[in-house]
Amino acid sequence: MSHVAEIVSFHLKPDVEENAFLDSSQPVDAFCRTQSGFVSRRLMRDEAGGWIDYIEWTDADAASHAAKLMPQAEGVGPFLTAIDMSTLSMRHLHIRHSAQAGSD
Repeated sequence: MSHVAEIVSFHLKPDVEENAFLDSSQPVDAFCRTQSGFVSRRLMRDEAGGWIDYIEWTDADAASHAAKLMPQAEGVGPFLTAIDMSTLSMRHLHIRHSAQAGSD
């Protein structure tokens, strides 16, 4: 069974400051760490202001379960309200191959 990548793309609302948004991401990290099957999370931004929230899970059930619970999790409200929901797209993809530095 392969790991699952949750890839969420979005833009922030125009009045949201990047540093405040990054601060609001901490409760999302805390929530993820409490979820069974959580592997890692990366939050990325491109030069045009688009964001990707990349979360890796051990399996699809863990990813789906966490995605359902996260909107009600403690402290995540400011993170979610900073996102322009009309731009949000979420996908779950099975990781079929990966490589890391120093591995053959």
